Amino acid sequence: MARKKWAKIADLQSNQLQELKRIRIIDSMNSWVGSWFFLFFHVIWFTLWLMMSWDIDMLTMIVSLEAIVLMILLLMSQNRQGIKDDLRDEADYQADINSLKTAQKILDEVKEIKEEIKELKKTKK
Repeated sequence: MARKKWAKIADLQSNQLQELKRIRIIDSMNSWVGSWFFLFFHVIWFTLWLMMSWDIDMLTMIVSLEAIVLMILLLMSQNRQGIKDDLRDEADYQADINSLKTAQKILDEVKEIKEEIKELKKTKK
């Protein structure tokens, strides 16, 4: 039973790691989109577009499509962060379980030592 549980956890972690590798490019794209260069580029682009009196409807459509793409990138980045969080949480959980087992062993040993001390006190009297 325990082996099946650990196998499922290992499979989940393996799948999550593969997903992290697959969409690593998302982080680099989000870094570029979230940069000052990207902001200045758009301010200059919009200013030039309006100064040239080009079709405002076309600009609206372009900006709308860009917003859709940027939102998809943002959601993909959030999914990736969720996978990272899940892996970290699982590692924390495993560390907590190991700490609990170690603490229980220590408590058991302390109980044994107390019992041995009581036995020694009884035999000395």
